[in-house]
Amino acid sequence: MDTIEHTERRAPTGEAKALVKGIAALNAIAAEPQGLSLIEVARAADLPKATAHRLLSTLVDTGLVRALGDGRYGLGSHCLALGEAYLDAIDLRTEALAEMRRLVDVTEETCHLGILSDDQIVYIEKLDSPHPIRMYSRVGATNPAATTSLGKAILAFSGADVVEDVYGRGIPQRTGATVTDPAEARTRLEQVRRDGYAVDDVENEEGIRCVAAPILD
Repeated sequence: MDTIEHTERRAPTGEAKALVKGIAALNAIAAEPQGLSLIEVARAADLPKATAHRLLSTLVDTGLVRALGDGRYGLGSHCLALGEAYLDAIDLRTEALAEMRRLVDVTEETCHLGILSDDQIVYIEKLDSPHPIRMYSRVGATNPAATTSLGKAILAFSGADVVEDVYGRGIPQRTGATVTDPAEARTRLEQVRRDGYAVDDVENEEGIRCVAAPILD
């Protein structure tokens, strides 16, 4: 099973602060596939307009962001190169593909492979359902670990410190069925451990139900 290393977090200073702000701007743009204007980036990343403009200029120069020509900014091509390099380094994808194909053949539903990153699940591989109506998702996208079957499957077999870190950040109310009480969420993880699998019963997205199991070996 994947392990997570915890290190002490210290407040950034000097140039590190600029890096943190640049990442915040990049994350804001990544969350909006259609792109964001300068003012929207500043608002989403909680930055002064002048700071956002300076950071965006630097991000454009590095290829991480591109100007879309209508005043909006989108992710640049260098993000794709970095993403591919990251995914290529994960052997789990290669090992899992054959089993994922078998699951799609049997269930005729979309199959995801994900890992835990802070309090989010990151999709590192996916195979689509053959049906025209299916859940929208993409490799590299994230969802809250606390509200997804993938996240609960991983959390149920993780250390108590990992669970406390995730639930300590709060559980977002994604749908009317989302369990937002940390105590109840922990109780449900005990059931996941007993069953060996987790269920997302319309807890993360309306109309979507998912089941997930952890990869322990």
